[in-house]
Amino acid sequence: WVCDRLGKSIMGIQYGPNYTSRERLTMLSMVGKLTDALGQCERIHQTAVPLNYARHSLRSLTLWLFTLPFALVKDMGML
Repeated sequence: WVCDRLGKSIMGIQYGPNYTSRERLTMLSMVGKLTDALGQCERIHQTAVPLNYARHSLRSLTLWLFTLPFALVKDMGML
């Protein structure tokens, strides 16, 4: 929806000495690339994460966050 509105806004800009058809085509191609990238991100977002991977990453993150204050005390001292 946003990319469509952006493209329509670009098409609505009047031609003039500061805005040529080449610049319009360049901007529209950039909007097309943005649309493609957004579609790829949505596909990644909708991909299911395996349960074992999710559990393992959660446990690793929990362990790392638990031990982080102990590692920082050595460098920064007690606050």
